[in-house]
Formats: sequence, structure tokens, C-alpha cells
Amino acid sequence: MAAVRIEVKNWSFWSPESGDPEDWLRHWSQAGAMRREGEPDAAAIPPMQRRRLSRLSKMALSTALEAAADQAVDYSIFCSQHGEVGRTRQILTSISEGTEISPTAFAQSVHNTSSGLFTIFEKSNAPSTSIASGANTFAFGWIEAQAYLSSNPDHTVLLVDFDEVLPDEYQGYVDQAHCDHALALLLVAADQGGIGIKQAPCGDVSRLPQGPQFLAWLQSHEESLSLAAERQGWQWRR
Repeated sequence: MAAVRIEVKNWSFWSPESGDPEDWLRHWSQAGAMRREGEPDAAAIPPMQRRRLSRLSKMALSTALEAAADQAVDYSIFCSQHGEVGRTRQILTSISEGTEISPTAFAQSVHNTSSGLFTIFEKSNAPSTSIASGANTFAFGWIEAQAYLSSNPDHTVLLVDFDEVLPDEYQGYVDQAHCDHALALLLVAADQGGIGIKQAPCGDVSRLPQGPQFLAWLQSHEESLSLAAERQGWQWRR
């Protein structure tokens, strides 16, 4: 079966630096670029649930709900390289200090926290999955969406990609720019045209996360986008 090509029907993006992915890329492409502080607009999340969420979950869910825009989602894919590592650090700190562990922090420390909360907020029985694959997490999320749409060409997929800056103790273990971001793409199988992905030679490795770079390319007029990370290369082409 030939791989389906994908059309992006809607998208949402957030970062403290800019809500425009092209501006975000320009900012982080400058020498000595510094991260900024900021909080996502979480107004779409019910207030009772909002106060219990981590900042990371607010980032993921606010973009997911905006991109879904009340449309039926048949399958959702939540991609995060590090997941709720902030929650996990909070739990480990409580253990080391001998203090009580927060039940909310414990319940929402798993990698599929945002995935599960999205289906609860949307009152959805549709399947959902969470993906982590290092610096190539977004690429593998896209491949997961492509595989699903190849078998279900009349369905709609929500692809969410999100990560935040790691706690100081862990930053020395990653060779990537420390920047917060969240994006969501509403995807369908393309009747014509569309976007495809293939493996490509591993060229220059970008230290920036793949998802926002893809979205900046989506807004451009460039025919293709090539990204490489961890000895793997990818090319998206219109």
C-alpha cells in the first residue's frame, strides 16, 4: 500500500518567544538567542481542571483544543520527548526531603497525561497514543499519523507536539536548544497534493525541535524541508 499524503486542515502554535512559527524560527536562528518567560492562554481548558494542570499540560491541551476547533477527531497522537519530567522531579524531591507526595502530581506524572486529559475534556472515546523518540519525536509522530490515515483515509488525526525546558539538573544530558513549545496539527488524507515524508541522508543536525521548524516551513513557499537528528534524516515534501 502506497503511503498516503497528508493535508494540514488546521494548526495551533504557542511559545513564549512568539505565537508565529516563522518569528519563532527567526528568533532561535540568531546567535546567542535567549529563551523568554511566558504562560500559554489556557482559557479553553475548564477552570476546575486548569488549576490542577502542569504548565506542560496547559501548553499541550491549549493548542490541541484550539486546533481541533470542535471538529471530530478520530485519533490523537501526543508527542513529547521528555513528557512530565517536571512532575517527576517534584515527586523525587518530595521523596528525598521526606515530605508528602502530591496525589495530583503523582497521577499526572505519566507520559500520556495530556493524551488522557484531552479525551476527558472532549468526552471522546476515540483512540489516543503518546510517542517519545528522542530528538526525532515529531518525525515519528508524523509517521504514526501517516500510517493511521493510510488505513483510515476518511478519518481525522490530531497530532500534538510539545516540550518544555528541562530542569537544571538534566540540561547537561541533551544537546538541544532549551526552548518551550507546543503545537497541534489537524490532519487528513489529501485528495491531491498534500505532504509526504521519507528518510533522507543525515545532513547537518539542527539543535532546534523539529515540530516548530516543520510549522515554519509549512507557512513558507519552500518545496521541501530536510531535518536530521540522532543519526537519522527526514525530508518532508509538498
